[in-house]
Amino acid sequence: MSIMKFLNQILCLSLILSISMTTLSFAQTCSKYKFSSNNVFDSCNDLPFLDSFLHYTYESSTGSLHIAYRHTKLTSGKWVAWAVNPTSTGMVGAQAIVAYPQSDGTVRVYTSPIRSYQTSLLEGDLSFNVSGLSATYQNNEIVVLASLKLAQDLGNGGTINTVWQDGSMSGNSLLPHPTSGNNVRSVSTLNLVSGVSAAAGGAGGSSKLRKRNVS
Repeated sequence: MSIMKFLNQILCLSLILSISMTTLSFAQTCSKYKFSSNNVFDSCNDLPFLDSFLHYTYESSTGSLHIAYRHTKLTSGKWVAWAVNPTSTGMVGAQAIVAYPQSDGTVRVYTSPIRSYQTSLLEGDLSFNVSGLSATYQNNEIVVLASLKLAQDLGNGGTINTVWQDGSMSGNSLLPHPTSGNNVRSVSTLNLVSGVSAAAGGAGGSSKLRKRNVS
């Protein structure tokens, strides 16, 4: 075998390996994620828009929903939010958790009930209790942890309406999120019992639950 042919084979092999590694990196799903805090959840959901993921454990007997909301690929000066809407599939009525990195390096996280489309995401109590609220920001990713006390009988087979968002900031002030593209598609329904998840209100797209056992 000539040296030139050998070098060409090595080059081709390197290219194939590079493409394979790139494909694997894009194929990462929530089920592959390991929390640095050693938190584990029964299920997770690859949300279809805004590079976001929901990890959760649902206790149907008590109505407790323990969640970790991850919003990845964030640029600096961004806020994120994840919400449950008990009354509809849209934004108005959503009971949101908001988080953003502050200029001093800490992460502010708080609850905000959304009562109109002109919301400023002001802090306030939700229609259900929230405990264990915390958030971290590292490697362009915000992770929000919380426990929600939902109704023991959701009345619709365990299905909830969810909304998630991101937007820009000016200092520590939140600016309105975009009103086009994926920001208006980030609405879905999620059955906490069966794991079935789909885009709500004809927004397009769907996501699939990945379940895993917790040892």
